[in-house]
Order: sequence, then C-alpha cells, then structure tokens
Amino acid sequence: MTHYEKQIYKRISRFIPESATDLAFELWQQKPFRFVISKARNTKLGDFRIKPGEEAVITVNENLNPYSFLITYVHEVAHHWVNEQYKSRVSPHGVEWKLAFKELMLPFQNAAIFPEEVLKALNLYMRNPKAASLSDIHLAKALKNHDPINPDEVSLLDVEKGQKFKLENRVFEKLESRRTRVRCKEIKSGKYYLVHKMAMIIPVK
Repeated sequence: MTHYEKQIYKRISRFIPESATDLAFELWQQKPFRFVISKARNTKLGDFRIKPGEEAVITVNENLNPYSFLITYVHEVAHHWVNEQYKSRVSPHGVEWKLAFKELMLPFQNAAIFPEEVLKALNLYMRNPKAASLSDIHLAKALKNHDPINPDEVSLLDVEKGQKFKLENRVFEKLESRRTRVRCKEIKSGKYYLVHKMAMIIPVK
C-alpha cells in the first residue's frame, strides 16, 4: 500500500464503523477519487462533483455519526460510479444511480456493521433509495439515536407549531410541516426556510 493509499484508508477509518473500513476502502481503490472531510453543512450531508479534465471529488460532513457517514459515503461513491459510466447523460438520482447505490450498499447491510434498528430501517430504505437518506423518517430517526447527545437539543419534529428555536446561532419560528421538512421563518431577516423535521434544534423560551 502506498503512502497516499494509507492516508485515504486512515481518513476513511476515522469516521465509519471499524468493521466497514476494508469494504469502504475497496470502493475507493476500484475507482479512486479525491476524498474530503467537510465541515458541517445543514444543506447537505455530502456531495460528489467533477469538472472536465479534473479528478472527481467526494465530500462528507465531519459531524455525522459513523452509520450516517458510511451511508453518505456510499451514496456519493454511487454518483462517482454512475458518472464514470454515463457522464452527465442521466438524472443524478435516477434509475442508474439507484441501481449503483443498491449494489454498492448491499455488502454493508449486515449486523456486523449496523445496529439492529438502523439495519432494519436501512434495509427498507434501500428498496427504493431517495436522493437524501434523511428523507426517510424511519431511517433518520434510527440514525439520530446514535448522534452525540446535547441535553439542550430536541428534534424539530418534537416541538409545537409557533415555537421559536435556535439553529446555527439564528432564531427561527416553526410554521407548517410538510412531508419531510418544516417551513420556518427566520426572525431577524423575515425570510422563510425549509428545515428537515429531524434537525436538532434548541427551543427558545
């Protein structure tokens, strides 16, 4: 293993379950890419991007728990594999991506890697994976149970309409709920945002 390969292996191993590291690294070995650990982003958990003539780049947020990180990693690797075959000729989360994601994720779907409740929700989600794993409320809840605990935080799903709350040092008011997101108003600017139901927020009294 080269020095660079050892760096990638170590980078992957820091963020996912130990039992998944070899499999995850093999995905990188088969179709290498630049792997970047990103700061927390509320708009996305990870992404895949590539410019003509340049190396593909995959980023995953550093604040994800090991199970969320692994699912996001494989999700983005699936984009990389689809791009290698089809370039930009297919929909980003179309049939080709779904098939690639299901194929790449299958070896990880076992009790040696995921806790029982996460594995059960993951198996259901993978029957027809969506663009965002957190769009599946059952999987999102199962994964949230493994996030670090902040006693001041609660899920946005668990507070009443009209409740004011803090998110990223900004104050919002919870408005109407939609399928997977909640329409919220930022108090200072008066602007409206869609926030995921499972977002962890701090209620403002």
